[in-house]
Amino acid sequence: MTQLNIITDDQQKKQKVDALLKQALDRESGIIKAALERTLANLAAFETKYSKTSDEFFRQYEVGETDDSADSVDWAGEYRIYLSLREQSNALKDLVVCK
Repeated sequence: MTQLNIITDDQQKKQKVDALLKQALDRESGIIKAALERTLANLAAFETKYSKTSDEFFRQYEVGETDDSADSVDWAGEYRIYLSLREQSNALKDLVVCK
């Protein structure tokens, strides 16, 4: 768990900042979740079209075992977006604003 603690002598200010921070983190988590859902849907379309998992495709792509078609480039781009969003989601998952 990662804790975020705002320190100030002004308790009213701390409560306001804590509430704003929690709202911002919740909003960002929602944005990331929606983006992940869209990206996973895009990846699923490629997986269905080419009958392989995105993990398998990306391993092949990284070592040059795929063609340079527009679909390959787009699929690799979607997978990179997925990896980034998953990393962001995991970073926020256990973040707690201390009271």
